[in-house]
Amino acid sequence: MRWFQVRAGVLLPLLLGAGCAWLGDERAIRARLGDLAGTINARASEGLGSVTRAAEISAFFTDDVVVELGEGSAPIQGRETLIGMAMRLQPRLSEFTVAFADVTVRVAEDGQSADVSLTAEFIRKDPGHRQSMDAREFKLTMRRDDGEWKIARMTAVDTLK
Repeated sequence: MRWFQVRAGVLLPLLLGAGCAWLGDERAIRARLGDLAGTINARASEGLGSVTRAAEISAFFTDDVVVELGEGSAPIQGRETLIGMAMRLQPRLSEFTVAFADVTVRVAEDGQSADVSLTAEFIRKDPGHRQSMDAREFKLTMRRDDGEWKIARMTAVDTLK
C-alpha cells in the first residue's frame, strides 16, 4: 500500500502539472487571439498610424506565415507581404469590428504548435448603415515563436462544398 501512495504522491503532481501547462497553453492561445482582435479593432490615425498599426498586427504572425483565403486568390506568403496588405486595407478594416467565435484549440504534445479552428466575424460598425455581419471559418496552425504563440498558417474553410 505504501508503494502505491509513494508512486501516486510523485506521479499525481507531475500529471497535474502537465495538464495545467496544456490548459495554460490553450488559455494563452485564446488570449493571444483576443489580443489580435483587439489590435485589429483599435482605431489608427492616418499616415504613420497605419504603418504602426500594420506592424502591431504583424506581430501576431510568424515571419514565414502563409494565409490562404480560398479559391481564386493566391496565398499570401510572409509577414512583410501581410504588413503591406494590412496598410492598404486599413481604411476598409476601420469600418468593421472583428471577433473570433467558436474557437477550438488542440495543442500538440510537444507544446510548440497548435491547431485552431474558429469563426471570424466581421461586423459593420458604421451607425449610418444597417448593422450587418459576415462570418468565415478558418483553420490556423499556431507555433510558439520567441516565447509567444503566433499564427504560422491561416486557411479559409470553404463550408459550402
